Amino acid sequence: MSREIKIQAEFIDTGFGFPVHLLNVPMMKVRGVWTPKINYVELTARVLQTLALKTSPLTGNQLKFIRLHFEMNLADFAKRFYVTHPAVLKWESKGDSATGMNWSTEKDIRLFISAQVSKKEVFFAAYQQLEKKPSQRNTETEVDLAQTKDAVLV
Repeated sequence: MSREIKIQAEFIDTGFGFPVHLLNVPMMKVRGVWTPKINYVELTARVLQTLALKTSPLTGNQLKFIRLHFEMNLADFAKRFYVTHPAVLKWESKGDSATGMNWSTEKDIRLFISAQVSKKEVFFAAYQQLEKKPSQRNTETEVDLAQTKDAVLV
């Protein structure tokens, strides 16, 4: 059975708990519905890398995604980043708004992400990039699948 395939210029995936704008998405028709033809395990790693280097503060929903992805409860996450669990709850309650956490804590979280999902040279590049505090303007989480290795594609 042959499936129809197309590239969609933009697709908004909300399965991460916040909108992720995917660009150049391979799509296939399944039972009459166009659906992304993506390896979500690999895409999750790309989303985490994107969050680590984004040019605006993390949002509450992004922080919750990070915590849950690394299978940390509130207490463990708080302990790892030297904050209280009520602080983590407060940040996560911000939803799609910026958490408001101080930059040193956010930088530590971003470096933690990068250390977990990146190769050593990517980690050091991330560290250098994070020396500069991001702007306060919120930006979309965007992943261009045309810029990825085939591992993200199914």
